Amino acid sequence: MDKGTAHALLGLSEPIEIENVMERLDAEAFAVRDHFMRQPVVPALFRSRVNRLVQLSDVSRVLNVEPLGAPVELPPLLPSGPNFVLLVRNHVENIRRLRTAMAATLDPDVLVRFGNALCNLQVRYMEEFLALSLDSALEDVALEPIPARDETDWQTLLASIEGTTSEARLVIVKERKRMAQILERETS
Repeated sequence: MDKGTAHALLGLSEPIEIENVMERLDAEAFAVRDHFMRQPVVPALFRSRVNRLVQLSDVSRVLNVEPLGAPVELPPLLPSGPNFVLLVRNHVENIRRLRTAMAATLDPDVLVRFGNALCNLQVRYMEEFLALSLDSALEDVALEPIPARDETDWQTLLASIEGTTSEARLVIVKERKRMAQILERETS
């Protein structure tokens, strides 16, 4: 990548001032980090944001710009848990830990690691969720495709796991369908 391409990726035109480059780079990294922190983890969407961060990392190297924030290490993560309740609780805690640690930096290289960690964590969680909810796969419920962003709130999900009503079972069936759709796109 040359300087002209780097400036174009930041949407900058002549005359280029280093302050504008730094502001633009930080704003772009902030937008991606904000997406990681506020949106449900949909691996395909997060991976596209990770690719944007890789571009921003290249831009910062070419333009010799230091990003805001210190390097941040990935936090220790909890194991997924041997049952449905611990799977959900530990996953929510792991996402919270990653997002909290991520808030300390705008370094694209560091954010790439966090984005990849979020994607990998989410894929493993969905695979384990599908395995633990296999009995729900047999329920005869016709559902329309569910948007990937329509993630069930974790408290509702926990209540449904512990519940026995048909409404509780439907919550699990819907979340299972949503996750299965996402994982299907991941493997195709």
